[in-house]
Amino acid sequence: MLSNPRLVAAIVLMALGAGLSARRWVQEPRSSGGTVGAGAAALCTATGEPGTRCELARRASAIAGVPIAALGVAFSGAVVALLLLALLGSAALQRQAAALAFRVVAVGIVAEVVLLGVQLFVQHDVCGLCLAAYGTTFLTAALLFRPLGSDSGLLVDPAERRMLLGGWAVATVVALVAVTTGELWLRQQARAQDLQATLDSPAKRDAYDADQAVVKFQAGPVVTFDLTGAPRLGAADGPIVVVEFVDYLCPFCKQLYGGLDEYLTQQNGRVSWYFKNLPLDTERNPTLPENYHPGACWLARGAVCAQGAGKWVEYYRAAFTAQPENPGPPEVLRLGTQVGLERSSFERCIRAPATNAVVAADVAESIRAKAQGTPTLFINGRRAPLWTYIERLVTAERERLKL
Repeated sequence: MLSNPRLVAAIVLMALGAGLSARRWVQEPRSSGGTVGAGAAALCTATGEPGTRCELARRASAIAGVPIAALGVAFSGAVVALLLLALLGSAALQRQAAALAFRVVAVGIVAEVVLLGVQLFVQHDVCGLCLAAYGTTFLTAALLFRPLGSDSGLLVDPAERRMLLGGWAVATVVALVAVTTGELWLRQQARAQDLQATLDSPAKRDAYDADQAVVKFQAGPVVTFDLTGAPRLGAADGPIVVVEFVDYLCPFCKQLYGGLDEYLTQQNGRVSWYFKNLPLDTERNPTLPENYHPGACWLARGAVCAQGAGKWVEYYRAAFTAQPENPGPPEVLRLGTQVGLERSSFERCIRAPATNAVVAADVAESIRAKAQGTPTLFINGRRAPLWTYIERLVTAERERLKL
């Protein structure tokens, strides 16, 4: 093994270049989706001062999603490996390795000139670390340009050359694997940081939960329902069909009821909203572990009878307005007469086995569709993970249908 000051100096310079590129690489902006710089350009933070403009985040330089700085680390590492292996060989091997390294570095210089032009004339942004790394490459080329050794007639042993090239190939593969592994780890860290930032911000958390609800909704199975004779609000034949399993004693159903008319008006005939009975009352729903809303089954029977008499909308509004506690036939009859139903015929209807059978059929459909609790919503047959995301889910369905 011969000591060669030029090779040692070139190794030091390329190692320095690798360190500068590594620092630049670690500082690259990454989105939580894993594509370098994909989210950075969309981020905009205004200073808040009058007359100021929105500052966009710096774009990352990448090729096929891999940061150029990471490729610079692999490139410098490969050159360092070649020169280190050459130091272990003869003077002739060092001379040939230096010539090969010079050609490799020359290719790197051409690439860096192109990158510098892009930074100057396209991105209008040149980073100090980039210039410093480029400088080490130019100095390395200058060191390797002149012959290294006075005896140019030295012959290289073919076996020694093969060992050098084989070792260099292995070292280059190791450098590429290390860079790939490092980039995957950095992306994972970026995702973890973005997720933590989302969890720390109520607004971001809500947006994240809504997006996850859309993903879960779109991946769910499609369930079909028999809507013959089912009461409806909204459009008669809208392209988006919502089926709500409703309990007239459910406070969340009442909350949804409070904004439903306005919401359906805003949909301009795109949404048909149907109702199915799901009283959380063990009288008609034996699958319940306990009787959550005693008397809800009587209110459901009253809704069936009001639908048959053409007064369902009025009954629906009256039931949610009153929401009696533990209602029985007297309370249901009071609601019926309040909305204009003839008392005796309405009483016969709510006590009729056929009415009870309609409620039972709705409950059976809810069990088949695995509807749990109220309100449970199905949008074009897919279950909404949570009713509070109804606007976001309907919007997603509109986008899917290109409405």
